[in-house]
Amino acid sequence: MKKTLLMAFVSGLLLAACGAPGPEELQIPTDELATSQSALCEGWDSGARRCSFKCYSDSTWWTTTSGTVAHNQCQEFANNACGRTAYGACWSK
Repeated sequence: MKKTLLMAFVSGLLLAACGAPGPEELQIPTDELATSQSALCEGWDSGARRCSFKCYSDSTWWTTTSGTVAHNQCQEFANNACGRTAYGACWSK
């Protein structure tokens, strides 16, 4: 039992040391953002034309000017603006 526990602990340390994504680097799907941020994420189909994104879970939401980002390019725009995979990106009004 102790050996199994120790192996699990060591494996976790190795994964962390080798660049496994931390919790802040995991991307939340846009569907979840639309549910949890319903006041912000309204979707292109509902007439939203501004790309809103946040780089980290605890960072501020940034919103582009209307028409700045082409359809289906919000996530890519957010990734480029953040310099990494954005924590979240969605269309807002």
